[in-house]
Amino acid sequence: MSTQLTVVHTNDTHGRMREPVIARLRALLAGLPEVLYLDAGDTITAGNLGFKLSGEPALAALTDLGCAAMCLGNRETHPRKELFPIKVASAGHPLLSANAIAKGDAPLPVVPQVVVERSGLRVGVFGVTVQMFTRKQWSQALCDYWFEDPMAAARAQVDELRPRVDVLIALTHLGFTQDQILAQLCPELDLLIGGHSHTDLEAPCMVGEVPVVQAYAYAYHAGVAVLDVSPGRRAQLIEWRREPLRDDRE
Repeated sequence: MSTQLTVVHTNDTHGRMREPVIARLRALLAGLPEVLYLDAGDTITAGNLGFKLSGEPALAALTDLGCAAMCLGNRETHPRKELFPIKVASAGHPLLSANAIAKGDAPLPVVPQVVVERSGLRVGVFGVTVQMFTRKQWSQALCDYWFEDPMAAARAQVDELRPRVDVLIALTHLGFTQDQILAQLCPELDLLIGGHSHTDLEAPCMVGEVPVVQAYAYAYHAGVAVLDVSPGRRAQLIEWRREPLRDDRE
């Protein structure tokens, strides 16, 4: 007997998670059974080096909407240990980045993965982030964090999670081209949800048997993916659509 899993996803909303958008997204989520809501990063307005001491309302809004996990986007990062945790402190939901590494005693406000249950299914979700600060950059001495190779980090997450879960989802902030490479490297994935490149897809991009999806940017759309999961076979994407959340006037 098969089970259906519904996943709603957003990405690159860049501060447009305002009341009309929140209301539409809340209504969408409320109308779907056992829904899993994920975000692929760049939710806030601050730049890579910016931060708000008062906190980021968009992160709090995602928590209030029941976001199960969010991939760390480049805008949510900061190179300094005094500021990175403060920058994302408004998030009451897990921030994912399997390739983010802390130097020394720097606090790391992200985790590599989460495993959640929906509709009786164990769903593994891991995140990987575009390399913002690397070991080889001239500015590395000023950074308390670096980002390792996202492909190697993703491969390690797949190897660890696949035997333990019914559904495996990659939540990335790498861009559409890199997402396709990752899907080739990790054919065991059931779904890859991306961000960063603001790609406006009208249909899923199939890389082998891995569906790659993205919901453009600026909170114009949410993506809705429906997976059919049967014992003894890999999950099948049976539906993906975009749901409107705002127009140009909002």
